[in-house]
Amino acid sequence: MSRTYAVIGWPLGHSLSPIIQQAALSSMNLDAKYIALPTPPGEESARFDDLRQGKLDGLNITIPHKQTAFNVVDAHTSEAAVLGAVNTIVRDGPYLRGHNTDLYGFDQALRTFGSFDPTGVQAVVLGAGGSARAIVYALGLANARSIVLANRTSVNAHALVTAMATAMDMSIEVRALDDQQLQEDIAASTLLVNTTSVGMAGGPAPDQSPVPKNWLHDQLLVFDIVYRPVLTPLVSHAQAAGSRTLGGLEMLVLQGAASFRQWTKQEPPVDLMLKVGRRALANDLHNGAN
Repeated sequence: MSRTYAVIGWPLGHSLSPIIQQAALSSMNLDAKYIALPTPPGEESARFDDLRQGKLDGLNITIPHKQTAFNVVDAHTSEAAVLGAVNTIVRDGPYLRGHNTDLYGFDQALRTFGSFDPTGVQAVVLGAGGSARAIVYALGLANARSIVLANRTSVNAHALVTAMATAMDMSIEVRALDDQQLQEDIAASTLLVNTTSVGMAGGPAPDQSPVPKNWLHDQLLVFDIVYRPVLTPLVSHAQAAGSRTLGGLEMLVLQGAASFRQWTKQEPPVDLMLKVGRRALANDLHNGAN
């Protein structure tokens, strides 16, 4: 029986997930397709109904529907329960189980492709959305020494810290993105993670960096989870400062591979998924797109 998997979100035009996942499904000769379903806010309930009724066999969920997905499923993994967000749903008959593979994708990308062990480090995380929550939790589980969370609005950052307080036995400092203290925090850190949309193609500030370039230094690993474009302003500035850098494609592929395992119960071809994703991003550059 042919199966259909999908990603929902809004907007969704930038997503690489369909070509990455379809390449994996096809390479393993699975009778399945993976499609993008752009889903404006207010229309997501129809997608969840389709999944429960068997019209879809599995879902990836991205902004802005991760919290809604959390409330729709019948059960959550422990990680999803802590994060209050679901990015993968597995269907078992009418029964829906919610997962959050962002945490795994970040941790494994950092260790495997960044060659970076976060144990005992001081880290700065920019942003306070769902991805930031997963990343802060991943760093907490890895026993990072300290975390500074910086966001444009401190209300959202404090809300994240409050939500994570019961799950993590460590303190998290909150800063505004324009706080000069943040410069000192970055100077004392070895890991800087950007989860904001600043620098993202098609975003509100594609030509900007979330922090000034003179705040970066050669003892940092700068992990920008934005994957389009490959060379964001932050990554460009970091490389000029001598920082090691890691883009968002590896995290995208690894969290998608975790979804693939849940749906198919088979091991995904991660190397192929990375190759296909890199080719697509290279085509962006060739065609003059961001």
